Amino acid sequence: MSSPSSPGAYTREQAVIYVGPASISMIIGHSGAEGEFEEVDHLDRPLPLARDIFRDGTVSGATLEKAAGILRDYLLAAREYGLSADSMRLYNTTILSEAGNHEIFLNRLQVTCGLSARLIDDGNMTRLVYQIARRLLEKNPGLAKGDTFVTHIGPGNTRALYFRKGRLAAYSNYRLGIFRAREAVASAEDGLQSEGPTLSHLEEQIRGVVDHLAQDYAQSTVDYHVAIGAELQSVAPLLGRAQDGAFRLSESELARFTGKLASLSPDELVRRLHVHYSGGEGVVPALQTNLALARRFGDEAIWVPEGDFQRELMQDLIAETPRTASFQEEVMQAASEIGVRYKTDRRHADHVAAFAQQLFRELRPFHGLDSRYELVLRVAAMLHEVGMFISPREHHKHSLYILMQTEIFGLSSSERELVALLARYHRRYNPERSHAHYADLGREERMVLLKLAALLRIADALDRSHAQRIRSMVLRPEAGRLRIITPGVEDTTIEQIAIDSKGGIFKEIYGLEVVLSPS
Repeated sequence: MSSPSSPGAYTREQAVIYVGPASISMIIGHSGAEGEFEEVDHLDRPLPLARDIFRDGTVSGATLEKAAGILRDYLLAAREYGLSADSMRLYNTTILSEAGNHEIFLNRLQVTCGLSARLIDDGNMTRLVYQIARRLLEKNPGLAKGDTFVTHIGPGNTRALYFRKGRLAAYSNYRLGIFRAREAVASAEDGLQSEGPTLSHLEEQIRGVVDHLAQDYAQSTVDYHVAIGAELQSVAPLLGRAQDGAFRLSESELARFTGKLASLSPDELVRRLHVHYSGGEGVVPALQTNLALARRFGDEAIWVPEGDFQRELMQDLIAETPRTASFQEEVMQAASEIGVRYKTDRRHADHVAAFAQQLFRELRPFHGLDSRYELVLRVAAMLHEVGMFISPREHHKHSLYILMQTEIFGLSSSERELVALLARYHRRYNPERSHAHYADLGREERMVLLKLAALLRIADALDRSHAQRIRSMVLRPEAGRLRIITPGVEDTTIEQIAIDSKGGIFKEIYGLEVVLSPS
């Protein structure tokens, strides 16, 4: 292992515990300066969380007690590696939010282990699936050169990403999942809980969502279909050998293999696949659902990434791989498409986003915010006027509503809420404790919002005319003021009036008066 002073040095050991849909896993390892990861230990214990949630709508008392017991065991194992609480993190599957008692469950976990129990939401999961897909495209030039359709059928939701020549061109999210479909069928058919749902039953259950998905991508040329998922990736090695990071599974061999597994009893399935019972419950429905989707799209074959999906997910969480420039541009492109949908002024949005980014970077010593907020600010700048689609009057309030209801690729739900609030407060109206959503924020979150809103207001004011009169700017922080030099623009009266009108929050937050100057 590298020494701490060497260029490729690893960080100290860290641990991530992931409460997944069918098990609780813990991974211990190091992350390096380049984002590489070295695993030291991995533990996995079964937990029927998805079964409880999609069958009864709550996490049962027995499952809750089992989860607490597993956590206590993991904490003992972590202490053997000398890990302290500040080097451990606890994440929970996104489907937990659908349990009626999810807050009680999260609180119990936190009390048991003393760690903050974080919930992976749809935005987080979409980003993680994107990262797995991106790594596959980098390993497999053939897939990257074509038009590639990527699907991830998770326990409760299905995500679709469409790459055109290696660049993300579209994405979507659907309420279709392996355990969701399985339990829906099981509750409707007598005896199905013990035997498992048949392909025909599942096809009937998922037909509406699959038809919707097919309609959304009907105009897209698909050269390759990549299917990502824990269960599918776990059995793919039984069907062949991987090449360039992926298994190629023909529709016919996938159908034969699925049929064989479907005929096995639960005990036989566990022995055949070397899995625990709760993990084995999802394998056949996962294969059947992916097979039904492949048939609906007329695929001769699907491509399955090599590797362990859940371990990759946890490694991404522990390594906290920086959001690369290419990923940020994918997010901005997705935001731009939302802007097009709501007929925003694209040139104005791009201009404000560029100014906002420059303000964020150059004023970092003043705001002290993490770099992840730069992307949030850029997205907010791109979308701050979507409410004009409804009405120019109070469009900031309409923007809040639209963005709260719109998934933004690559952003978590909390980041999306911040984008929506920034759009709400990009004008001169300041937040009040009685305002919806703002009232739900903690003190630190409110401070982040105010710092970013102050920057967005200045960026927006610099293009008050929507004519991009000010092409560039030079920032000169001085005693008590921020002088913004506008090369080539002598008369900045309109922009200065706009800054004076809504820049009060900037002066309150940063202690600087903003003054425009030609030189």
